[in-house]
Amino acid sequence: MASDFSRLMKQDFSDLEAAARAWRALSTTMDSLTDRHRRQVTGPLHQSWKGDDADAALFYLEDVESRIGVVETEAMAIAEVIDTTRFWMEQSQTDLRNAVRRAEEDNFEVDGDGWVSDPTTTDLPRQDPDARQIIAGRSALLGEHRAAIDEALTAAHKASNDGAKALGELNGDILTDPLSHDAAAESAQDVKNAMKAVGVQAPQIPEGDPKAAAEWWKALSPEERQAYSTLYPKEIGATDGLPSDVRDDANRTALAQELNLVQEGNWDEGFPGESDESVNRRLHNLQVLNDQLEAADGAPKGKELYLLGYDSKDDGRAIIAMGNPDTADNVGVQVPGTGTTMDSTRGQLERVSKLQDSAGEADPTADTAMVYWLGYDAPEIPISEANNLDVAGPGRAEDGAQDLRDFTHGLRASHEGERANLTVLGHSYGSTAVGAAAAGDDGLDADNIAVVGSPGMTVDRADDLNIDPSHVYVGLAEDDPIRDAQDLSLGHNVTSAYFGATRFETDTSGHSGYWDENSDGMSEGLANQGRIIAGRQPSAYDPPPSMPAQPPGHL
Repeated sequence: MASDFSRLMKQDFSDLEAAARAWRALSTTMDSLTDRHRRQVTGPLHQSWKGDDADAALFYLEDVESRIGVVETEAMAIAEVIDTTRFWMEQSQTDLRNAVRRAEEDNFEVDGDGWVSDPTTTDLPRQDPDARQIIAGRSALLGEHRAAIDEALTAAHKASNDGAKALGELNGDILTDPLSHDAAAESAQDVKNAMKAVGVQAPQIPEGDPKAAAEWWKALSPEERQAYSTLYPKEIGATDGLPSDVRDDANRTALAQELNLVQEGNWDEGFPGESDESVNRRLHNLQVLNDQLEAADGAPKGKELYLLGYDSKDDGRAIIAMGNPDTADNVGVQVPGTGTTMDSTRGQLERVSKLQDSAGEADPTADTAMVYWLGYDAPEIPISEANNLDVAGPGRAEDGAQDLRDFTHGLRASHEGERANLTVLGHSYGSTAVGAAAAGDDGLDADNIAVVGSPGMTVDRADDLNIDPSHVYVGLAEDDPIRDAQDLSLGHNVTSAYFGATRFETDTSGHSGYWDENSDGMSEGLANQGRIIAGRQPSAYDPPPSMPAQPPGHL
């Protein structure tokens, strides 16, 4: 304790500061290297190299990329441990110096080993009652000063020991062990243990308020942002209102960690109490999502994917942007409908890509980003039973309404520059989800709402959607079987004059053809959706001669 006293009194912590900076710089370099590897190595190969040789090589290269990500995570964790340890050591040093100063101000002496003595009572007569009272008072004060010094030294020991324990949790062997294929998952657990050892808490992110979350993020230092996104990827990736590129990086890290965890069979660690069937479903969903993201690596500018959210449970959920919605002039959010699961990701991304292209044709001068939003549990009823869709009711849509509102308000909060033209689109039961979200609270803060193949939007009229009804658009194919489900339990027929929306022309067939092309190229229905996304007016619906326009008041 004695030698520790003199060391702590004189300790210079600049070396620890420099060490933390170096580890943080390494983490930043690894983050950049991961992006470069994805853009310049695996991305181009995914786009152009196919076959068994490609699969074998890409498996190895993706593993290399994953290990680079592990270096990023663990280097940042080491920096955080060193910084936290330094902070508490400096606090202990301050407490110790203050304790010594207060003791000396009270005329006590503190020697070089930290021992406190009282020279003022040495010559006092012990038999004198007044002297005994003075000695008693001084003795109590002496004990307080000694305790304060001991407490400061004990706190310093604890900080040092906690830091050493935390650093011991961060095992560098997972980077070089050829049998360690769960490096990302192991790294996540290492970081969790290390942060617990030094008492670092998860970030206190404002909940349920995307605007407040955006302000919280802006108020952080660059070092804090980097640390939070690297060490707490799941929490950062799930927060509406944060920048899309930050959420993408965080979610990809979280995805890699969760995928590794399930692949290696560490189910109880990540999903305690879940059945084998449930976890196997998670594994399938994670692999599907990961494959789609990897297949898009190296995509041209504007077609790059941003993972803004996901959930591997049950049917799976995914929120994926094509193009950066934070910088785009036009942003579209496509909400899919009945039967959509994680397995639908590829087809749904093809649809949003077509919508993006259509908006680009409508306004070539503007930049458009599209978002595929499967952030709710879509009903499983097959479209062949559309006339029974009412058995699902509005429950699934209402359950997801707040999440959709939070997401669109988050897009507003994270957007850079001038306000984007935001269009929320819904297909099938996705239109019901859009309607439930738009009708609640303060709505979606969208400029336009467009739905196709809608069984109803949970409301009676377009002006119940917290938006100018002239900016609510509906499209319906003449032979779409969803007609049989209209005017049942999901709200009034959105194509009726009474509902009050603008119906646009569709020339496609069936319930799922709204993104089809025809012999002349882009169908009118697809072109109209693109016009709406671009802030243009769609071509008006022209009813066939055999189908007169519905009179006002028709339900």
